[in-house]
Amino acid sequence: MKEIREELTYAAAPSEVFDLISTGAFQLELIAHLGGRNGELIEETRNADGSVKVVTRQQTAVELPGFAKRLIPANTTVTQTYDWEAPDGDGNRRGRWSADAKGAPVSIGGPTELKANGNGTVHIYLGQVKASVPVVGGRLEGFALDNLRRELANTEQFTANHLGG
Repeated sequence: MKEIREELTYAAAPSEVFDLISTGAFQLELIAHLGGRNGELIEETRNADGSVKVVTRQQTAVELPGFAKRLIPANTTVTQTYDWEAPDGDGNRRGRWSADAKGAPVSIGGPTELKANGNGTVHIYLGQVKASVPVVGGRLEGFALDNLRRELANTEQFTANHLGG
């Protein structure tokens, strides 16, 4: 198991960042930007208390290393879920995120948070990457974590551009 702790920073208030990233339309644009194929919005639920759930599905755009090709089907379908709680009094948000690859022996996800950081926002991803295969599980976890870090760096830039800086 590998631990995740990544921080994305934005020069906008948490409410502004949330208003952007919590929409299915933005998530589908992000999927396309990151190279995902056949992106579709499965669920976008906005509750009266301010909690939000967004679920998307796509075919992965990840080029797999040789050892992983035996474990993960080509054109794997990935379902990504963000389940956000209502904002606190300062507009900060907590939630959970996950990325589930159909047929792959890997699980990725954990808590996430948007919180004020000076005049901006920090988006924190915590959690774990776990592979349920012996012998090469650690290599598969490392590959998945490296790929996640690259995607989050690209996500940060893409989101910042949409926020106007």
